[in-house]
Amino acid sequence: MPAIELRDVHKRFFIPHEKHTTLTERLLASFRPRTYERFEALRGVDFVVEKGSAVGVIGGNGSGKSTLLKIISGLLPPDRGTVSVDGSLSALLELGLGFNNELTVRENVELYAAVLGYPRREVHRRVDAAIDFADLERFRDAKLKNLSTGMRARLGFATALQAESDILLLDEILAVGDADFQLKCLNVFEDLKRRRRTMVLVTHDLRQVQRFCDEAVWLQNGQIAAAGDPDDVIRTYVATIGKAADAIEPRQYDRVEGDVRVREGWIENTDGKRVGRLRSGESGTVVVLLDVVRDVSEPRIGFGFKGEDGVFLFSNHTQSLGVRTAAFPAGTVVEMRGDFLAALRNGRYEVSVGVATTDGNTFIDLVDGVTSFVVHGSRCQVAMGDLGATAQYLDLQADIRWQIAPEGTTRQELATGPAVAARDQGGRAR
Repeated sequence: MPAIELRDVHKRFFIPHEKHTTLTERLLASFRPRTYERFEALRGVDFVVEKGSAVGVIGGNGSGKSTLLKIISGLLPPDRGTVSVDGSLSALLELGLGFNNELTVRENVELYAAVLGYPRREVHRRVDAAIDFADLERFRDAKLKNLSTGMRARLGFATALQAESDILLLDEILAVGDADFQLKCLNVFEDLKRRRRTMVLVTHDLRQVQRFCDEAVWLQNGQIAAAGDPDDVIRTYVATIGKAADAIEPRQYDRVEGDVRVREGWIENTDGKRVGRLRSGESGTVVVLLDVVRDVSEPRIGFGFKGEDGVFLFSNHTQSLGVRTAAFPAGTVVEMRGDFLAALRNGRYEVSVGVATTDGNTFIDLVDGVTSFVVHGSRCQVAMGDLGATAQYLDLQADIRWQIAPEGTTRQELATGPAVAARDQGGRAR
């Protein structure tokens, strides 16, 4: 049986068109009928979450995301349809809901613990753990009203995480507080994924859906518009709202200096599909298009990965791999493809691309953040690299190749046209 199953769920709300604030208005309104607008929050939603999976729910404001979570949690009854939940459930919908400003930090956590059903024998230990996780040890005896909004959110988040439950429902609260606390939150959810806790995450942060979720569901006007692989669903969602999403779309650049300019880049998996995330140990390919403005002879081309802390983790270039590019004539497009292995810790990595002169002393173009990708499913928790992902780690990442085509060549032509011959003749590292 799935952890969560909704079948043909409907939910509507009635919004009054009139608001009466005075006694006279109320008396006059009693002699005429009140009018309402019917708002269909959910319309025939079928929603299944398998045990141990993480599902991200995306969509615009008013699309029904929060209503969906409230119906799953039992806070709202559906007007029609069935809801089945197999397992204990914790709903982190509004952090700190039920906190009392006149009670101390510790007293509030103890009160919240009773509501969330902390194991009775472990209440004291878990209360201390929640306060410590929220970095509020100094304020345990201070009244809640003296804490900042951010400190309250941290306390609510830390307290809710201490509850024992099979299923977590999360509404826009994946990362709260300052940067240091956000990193702690992200590490907690990485651990929850490793422990195969069932999670449903509602968020506008598409990158977090890519990073943590096995499946994405796009809600639009109370109905499921798309569901499945996070990359595919996010790409479809982004296309409909006419915005560029850094999490999935290549970035565009308008550079004025240099004889070669980085146009765009993206990540492909082994099937040649453009993706925004890779499982640890999976092979990927960095694809970069370069515009040649003026003739260039045998430039050095390379790429590198930068972690979320800004530290470069890996870089390589044509010369270090024993690859000589070619003379690139003005008005052509160069496609550079670099194979690598995602043997890294879970997280987001930005791709930097550099083009330099043959001797490497001068950069012709250098762009940080040409594209990015997420690594998930890693067994590595502390170090940055997951060398245990495969025994062929060093062999698979030493591969860069290139091809040349006239300016204006389409991506399909780059992949299947005459330019492939140039790559086969000498553009691949051996």
